[in-house]
Amino acid sequence: MGAISLRWLASVALALMALGSLTIAGCDQGATGETSGTAVSTIQVGLLIQVSEEDVRWFRDVEVPKGTNAYELTERVTEGDLEANYYPAFFSHFVEALMGVANEGSNYWLTFLWNANQEQWEPLPVGADLFSLKDGHVLAWSYTDTSVEPSQLPSVTP
Repeated sequence: MGAISLRWLASVALALMALGSLTIAGCDQGATGETSGTAVSTIQVGLLIQVSEEDVRWFRDVEVPKGTNAYELTERVTEGDLEANYYPAFFSHFVEALMGVANEGSNYWLTFLWNANQEQWEPLPVGADLFSLKDGHVLAWSYTDTSVEPSQLPSVTP
């Protein structure tokens, strides 16, 4: 091998070693996303699951890591008691059942966000997986009859 080839190989080897060091340094995070000595910041959010006028379940002041999305929050508060299909084209889950109550006929689980400024529920503008929570957000999953116009909103407020 010529001198140029050896220098080139040495440069590539050094670059790979540097890249490996960066990769290893980046892997110093624990399972909770914490870096050594640094705590992950958390936020507090609320979630309502409303099956009917009589069946209203609140999960208030739920502490989650910053960056949690609405679907992850739902998995957490229901302790996995949900059924959903993931659609890669939409990067989101379609919830088929929550806490033992399945979509049936024209009744589906719909997601809403509490607009504190307007003091009203609004449909979530994106799929739950795509909605990143912020401190103080209040969400609702409401079992809604979609054949009714206008669309039903959750009947209780935060």
